[in-house]
Amino acid sequence: MSGRHIPALDGLRGFAALIVMLSHFPDVGLPSWVNHRLGDYGVMLFFVLSGFLMGHLYLGQKPDVAALLRYGVARAGRILPLYLAVSLLSFFLFSYADPAFIYRIDGQQLLRLLSFTSAQPIFWSIGPEFQFYFLFPLIWMAFHSSRPNRPVVLLALTTAICLSYAISSWTPGFSVFAKLHIFIAGIGTALLMKAAPLRPPLAMLVLGGALAFLAAILLSPTWAEPFLFPSTRGDPKHIGYYGDLAKVLLCACVIHSATIDHRLNDWLWGNGAMRRLGAWSFSLYLLHMPAFYLAGYLPMPPAPRAVASLLLAVGIAALSHRFIEGPANHYLRRLLARLFDRQPKVILLPDLSRAEVRR
Repeated sequence: MSGRHIPALDGLRGFAALIVMLSHFPDVGLPSWVNHRLGDYGVMLFFVLSGFLMGHLYLGQKPDVAALLRYGVARAGRILPLYLAVSLLSFFLFSYADPAFIYRIDGQQLLRLLSFTSAQPIFWSIGPEFQFYFLFPLIWMAFHSSRPNRPVVLLALTTAICLSYAISSWTPGFSVFAKLHIFIAGIGTALLMKAAPLRPPLAMLVLGGALAFLAAILLSPTWAEPFLFPSTRGDPKHIGYYGDLAKVLLCACVIHSATIDHRLNDWLWGNGAMRRLGAWSFSLYLLHMPAFYLAGYLPMPPAPRAVASLLLAVGIAALSHRFIEGPANHYLRRLLARLFDRQPKVILLPDLSRAEVRR
């Protein structure tokens, strides 16, 4: 089952991008359609899904040099081109063209963005994920360590993960060690899916529970708000969300539920529109705020402008995916083939537009 493409996950990452966008409406003067903290769940879903895909796509392979090269280029190619383009363009726009630009990136902030240590809204979550990409090969190699040493290696790895969670509330929010437990929940979900595939009636229970949770965070019933949406006053790192293992496990349950072969998943997440949003999710995540900023110049009432903002964000993301993300991935695949093997068929990368998630 390792490496098998799961179409519903494409749509689920599109859903994660959508709820992040909706949660940011009040930040640009648009009407509030959902709870303002819903975006934290979108980011958690992205983190869990990233961990899941790392486990699903790679742990079944031996971490030899060729596999590690494929992995490294796939990670870099998926994040760096668009991230660097948006960071640099935002710096020049804010510094030299429009001091009111939505991304207030000055020279100091640019340096932090380039070192993946920025606490800027939107950009902060890229740091933990990119840093996790450097840690994952250690996890990968631990799972493939020699049989006599494997128990000791896995015990040491588990201890390190537990210590990371224990200190997570004191760790900067942009650090992978503040969010490592969320990625690990995703890896654990991938391992669980392979070791014990869900069968009826348990599969239906998990699917129903996951959908009920998603409905609850969307509708935000008053009786559930104390648990689902605790106040972040006095909690600048939102530990009440990212540090709450119950919330993390619920997000992992959502990811697991999307792997169930059921027509409800096909209808909700596997349809063409949601999968397309999933393919554009990284562009949606990074570019929706500039799109909302541009839509602010439209002379229309707030409600129509909210719809126009969403449509503009989707259009810009589609163009970004077509002209930045796609070509960059294609170029890096060819570069790896030319530099390390001279045989492209040996070093083909996973189709990341279909197989992976980004915020």
